[in-house]
Amino acid sequence: MCAVSTIATCLGNPLLAAERFIVSMPAWVSSLAFSPDSKQLAVGCADSSAHLLEVATGKEMAALRGHEDYVASVTFSPDGKSLATGSYDHTARVWDIESKSTKQTLRGHRGVVMSVAFSPDGNWLATGSLDGLLKLWNATTGRLRGTLSSHKSWANSVAFSADGQWLISGSSDGTIKVWRMRTEKLYATLNATDAEVRSAAISPDGETIAAGIRYGKLKTWDFATRREQFNIKAHESDVWSLAFSADGRTLISGDGDWNKPGQVKLWDAATLQLRQTLSTSGEVLNVACSPDGRTLAAGCADGTVKAWVVEKKAR
Repeated sequence: MCAVSTIATCLGNPLLAAERFIVSMPAWVSSLAFSPDSKQLAVGCADSSAHLLEVATGKEMAALRGHEDYVASVTFSPDGKSLATGSYDHTARVWDIESKSTKQTLRGHRGVVMSVAFSPDGNWLATGSLDGLLKLWNATTGRLRGTLSSHKSWANSVAFSADGQWLISGSSDGTIKVWRMRTEKLYATLNATDAEVRSAAISPDGETIAAGIRYGKLKTWDFATRREQFNIKAHESDVWSLAFSADGRTLISGDGDWNKPGQVKLWDAATLQLRQTLSTSGEVLNVACSPDGRTLAAGCADGTVKAWVVEKKAR
């Protein structure tokens, strides 16, 4: 553990990266999320639980159990006091981090809840499901605010803009939808490709939308004009997950084949020039970057979570 490798350029500046930890979970890992203080890593797992790991060591701090099937998605609330999970049991849950207990169980989807996202103010939770629907919930009461319906296939990914005014969703129908939160109406549709959108992300400054697409494509758009910026062959296999670094200067993508090791790639977000490729032992189903920019993590189909610590070079 902690074998050192060099990253030429990652989060905007020259860096040194050392493997922080590799841990084996009870089953394949579908989702990762860092806490706002970057000290905890939530892991959504196919053992029907969400696990909380200490970022400094990889040590498991707690397991949140209650779902009746695989946990497909995890995300922390902006204040770090709650965790939301989406599951193959067609529900989402909101957990209290301190007590490790369920605060709300959200029922209403008729398919796997593939993605969950808190609004930046923490008041609302968005869920995306294989029933093709997005739902907006009051994060405190669990009351349904509304249902957004436009996708013609699975809603695989949801994400809020940093100002909370917009919600984006990526779907197997080959589109990304942009929704205006104030009205809960569809604002724009971005046609990604004739292939499925596996993952979608919006940059911290709200200026760029990115899509990870089946068959290895990575595509970005200018949010204001909705014009395509880049469309590249980024990976050999499906791009299952995307994440922007906290400063927005790096776009991180993960891919893999169920029968082969996966890759995490670091791209210059402005140019989509490849900066570094990191290897994992299994197919990469999720990638995440800590809010403090110090840790990258990948969750894999072989049940491993691999994390790298990132340090700027001395000038």
